[in-house]
Amino acid sequence: MRQLKNLLKKNQNWAKKMTADDPDFFHDLAKQQTPEYLWIGCSDSRVSANQVIDLKPGEVFVHRNIANVMVHTDLNCLSVIQFAVEVLNVKHIIICGHYGCGGIKAAFEGKELGLIDNWLGHIKLKFPNPI
Repeated sequence: MRQLKNLLKKNQNWAKKMTADDPDFFHDLAKQQTPEYLWIGCSDSRVSANQVIDLKPGEVFVHRNIANVMVHTDLNCLSVIQFAVEVLNVKHIIICGHYGCGGIKAAFEGKELGLIDNWLGHIKLKFPNPI
């Protein structure tokens, strides 16, 4: 419970800082988003799209999954792309990987990890012989 209270306190502090820096921040953010970019990247907690490309909330539309796998049958990702292009009118789609990806490593090593094996199977087929 203490950890959740700490997160809420961090959120309150962040909100105060954002308002101090820009009194209209939340008012402007509540309007329709108009990002120029769709970022498709890995779920890795070390790789936050907004931080990596130094953009504010609302300036980049983000989709993430483990190992940054793009599959033509993934309705979630396809829906994100369609929404970004047809509704938000993004101008650029960025597909971004990163160093030290645990999902890619797991696919290369061929270890059995449970449910995630179904997801990583899409790239295990592409790389049957680990490096």
